[in-house]
Parts: sequence; structure tokens; C-alpha cells
Amino acid sequence: MEISERELAQARDTVEELLRQLGLSAYLFAIEPRAGHWEVRVECAPNGSWRSSVFSVDEEWLAACRTDRAVRNALLAEWDKHLRI
Repeated sequence: MEISERELAQARDTVEELLRQLGLSAYLFAIEPRAGHWEVRVECAPNGSWRSSVFSVDEEWLAACRTDRAVRNALLAEWDKHLRI
């Protein structure tokens, strides 16, 4: 997958905003391009104990969540479910 520096920066900013909206007090994340999707790795401590999670996010969904509230809410709900276990 060929991506530009701008596309990577937009994806990183979008993921950071989604994690901020989840209200996590402490987290680290990385995002890497894959064929047709982004791989997002998150380390956070939602309940006081650090844990790691890996998500596969469709390129179009990640881009759409910047402007489409329904897509953003769906991603937030799914990520919240996995991160707060």
C-alpha cells in the first residue's frame, strides 16, 4: 500500500481524536498501513492496568469517520467495547 506522508498524518490524527473521544486518561498508539486497511495498536490503562489491543480499520471507514457521525459513533462503540474489557 503506497501512502503519502499527508495520508499517514491524517490517519494518525483521526485515530488520536477517536481515542481522545473515548475519554481514556492514558494511552499510547501506533498506526500502520496494510493492504486495504489500517492496523491500529493501542496500549491503555482504562481500569488501572495496562493492556494492549490491535484493531483493523478499513481505510474508507477511517476517512469517513472524520465527517460522518454515524460511522464515527460505530467505530467508537466498537473500540470502547474492546478497550474497556
